Amino acid sequence: MRSSTERPLVAVMIVVSLILTGLTIWAVAEQGRALEARELADLRNMVATAAARRQAALLADVARALDAGGRAWEAGGDDELDAWAASRADWLLTCAPRADTTWAFYPLTPLEQPAPAAETPVGEPEERPRDLLSTLRDFQRLAASPDPFTRAGALFAMAACEQQLGHPLAAARIFADAAHLLRSTPRLARFAFRAELSRVDSLLAAGDEDRAREALKSFVSGLLGDHPSRIGPVEVARLRGQADALRIPAGDAATTALAELSARAERRVAIIECVSRLLYEQAPERSAPEDTVHFLSGATASGEALVVAARRSADDTRLALVYSGAGALERYWDQRGAVVPWQVGPRGAPAEELLLLDLGPEFAGAAVVPTQETARRLRSTARRNFGIALGTAAGTVGAWALVIWMLMRVVARQRELSRLQGRFVADVSHELKTPLALIRLLAETLASRRVRDPERMQAYHETITRESERLSLLLENILDLGRIESGRKQYEFAGCDVADVARQAWTLFEPQFQEGGFDARLELAPQLPTIQADSQALQQVIVNLLQNAYRYAGDGKYVRLAVRREGFVILITVEDHGIGMSRNQLDHLGESFFRAEDTRVRQTRGVGLGLAIAHHIVRAHRGKIEVESRPGQGSKFTVWIPFEPTSD
Repeated sequence: MRSSTERPLVAVMIVVSLILTGLTIWAVAEQGRALEARELADLRNMVATAAARRQAALLADVARALDAGGRAWEAGGDDELDAWAASRADWLLTCAPRADTTWAFYPLTPLEQPAPAAETPVGEPEERPRDLLSTLRDFQRLAASPDPFTRAGALFAMAACEQQLGHPLAAARIFADAAHLLRSTPRLARFAFRAELSRVDSLLAAGDEDRAREALKSFVSGLLGDHPSRIGPVEVARLRGQADALRIPAGDAATTALAELSARAERRVAIIECVSRLLYEQAPERSAPEDTVHFLSGATASGEALVVAARRSADDTRLALVYSGAGALERYWDQRGAVVPWQVGPRGAPAEELLLLDLGPEFAGAAVVPTQETARRLRSTARRNFGIALGTAAGTVGAWALVIWMLMRVVARQRELSRLQGRFVADVSHELKTPLALIRLLAETLASRRVRDPERMQAYHETITRESERLSLLLENILDLGRIESGRKQYEFAGCDVADVARQAWTLFEPQFQEGGFDARLELAPQLPTIQADSQALQQVIVNLLQNAYRYAGDGKYVRLAVRREGFVILITVEDHGIGMSRNQLDHLGESFFRAEDTRVRQTRGVGLGLAIAHHIVRAHRGKIEVESRPGQGSKFTVWIPFEPTSD
């Protein structure tokens, strides 16, 4: 039971430990959260800086493109704006408002407007052969005009005349010339589509299917190199009609090209539907600030993200550019070859705490989030911080538990030391009192000359000498222990004959063994080596072990001292068949002043120093002591003393 003074101390220590543990855990957790927040803030600042550069680059490109589109519109209206839009494949569409508040989308589809035409009258049907030839000559003169529009119109009219005259192959050649002229004139390039269609139709009319098939294949393949939004559904339908008429097989390259053109036409329709809705709902009004770009974002029915960049200029010209959100991300956020801790993509459903930046409508509302590796690192950091906090909590609780346990052990040790000191004083008093009383009695008897028998006088003198030596040995043991525990004990290592040391120790006890009727055995292995050791200290170890064997022999009356060599270790064994020791006694064996609470132990003389001194001596020789013992079956002490090979 703890004393009443110990309980308040333990309670105070527990309360203090709980408070300090809580404060430590809170501080560690707060520090971990602060480090996580700082790392995430640094990452967001890095992303914001990179986004600012990319947004500035995008805005500059959009502004330049709108300026160029505006100049094209001012220079030549639909034709020039169409030519400019067709040359800029990085913009899906260019939009300009119509007078009726609707919007036109560039590049225009080839069949969206009529082809160039020359105004020359054609005669009545009954006069047609004579008039057609005359008209054909008139158109031939117009075909030499320096104006491409006039020349193209004349070529279309000449081909029509040849068709009416029944010369389809001549018409096909003229349509081919018209297509070449139109393709070489950017603002008229879209009309080349009509010329190519008419050429194929003329070849079909002439019955030349092979040339018509080759012409169509070449024409369709060439369309794949045009602006991806140039072809619409009407154009695709005309091309499919000609392909079916020419029986082009499904696996042919022209059929594959037609499938690609069909997909482009469907995409154009979906883009126009989405953009028309955005411009109708969110287009900048006439009152909007001049030269300010407005970004509108949306998605087609198929989920493609689109961005419309619209602006009203000072001359009230309103233009808009359409581009793909994914294309903008690839163009301005291309990170191939760069090692960055983030990734950019369409806005999904990232965890709110991992969203680094929302890029806004300029990039179709895309989001910047950490890469998988960065996200794993952030989660790993969070788990590590949690683990640190948990480990700190466990460590702090464990540390305080250890402190409290050690405090209780110290208190218990102090009580035990107080008890041992009291017992030591009692044992030493008893050990000193009995021999001193005997010495005094015998000395007084000799001094009074009451003993005349020489033999008795000799016995008295021997008893006084023996008891004096025992007192000197007791005091020397106490002083030795003090020197050992204070670190002042010095050992003199020199050449030591272990067999001779064991024989001398045995000689000291041999008379007592014979007088007590012991079965005493001394076993010394032959040719034991000379080792570096303190001879007197080793002899003291053996003497202490033999003394314990003699004292606690009980009814066993058996003692054996054996010295042998195993490798480079000297083994000194002292064995008896005495009272033995319990496991609890073995746990305390070697402690200073320890004596077992056994009546048979308490009846013998001693203060519990012999084994403590023996342990110190053996450790000083880099050895150890092993004990095998059972209550009532005796004990076996084995001393291990290692030595260097050169000592043999």
